[in-house]
Amino acid sequence: MPLINHEAEQPVGRTPLYARQASAFSGFHYTICNATGEILGEVIWPSMAQAKNARIRWHGSHSSKGAVEIHWGAQRYDVQFEYLDRGWVNDVRFTLEHGRKTIAVADMRFARRLFARGRVSFVEPFTGTLLRDKGWFRRRYSVENDSGVIGFLEDRAAIMAVREMTIDLPDTLDIPTKMFVFFLAAHLTQAQA
Repeated sequence: MPLINHEAEQPVGRTPLYARQASAFSGFHYTICNATGEILGEVIWPSMAQAKNARIRWHGSHSSKGAVEIHWGAQRYDVQFEYLDRGWVNDVRFTLEHGRKTIAVADMRFARRLFARGRVSFVEPFTGTLLRDKGWFRRRYSVENDSGVIGFLEDRAAIMAVREMTIDLPDTLDIPTKMFVFFLAAHLTQAQA
């Protein structure tokens, strides 16, 4: 069943994107392409990440050097993060920023028990949750809101030399926000194998 835009009662379009590791030896640099293979942008992790409210500052007061970079066309967006609490496992807030403007916000919160997986909840520009679907060989994440499932991110195949993921989200989200959602799914894949 297609997503419905309740204001206009028209189906919402979907233009899938594809994320591909730049190299089999680096899981921290992805190119984002459209269906024809045209590169639209990149998602690049820093060598050493730094929280906005880090106690130890590897990059001095310039936490943007420790931010994930999202490039879309000639524009650069930063994914910053900050700790929401301090403990054995920290809840984290991720923000997608363009200059001083906040584009998207998501919180990763952990249940207070051993070996709990983080749960990602979107705060802006929509409210929803990024959930890992059960699967034996392929990673698949669904993006859900109160209306149900609004999109998916999933591995292209069970065995790959370089990771490739399909980003299938509604076109009501702009491309940098879709890339931010991809970053969160890739982060979960890497951090919570």
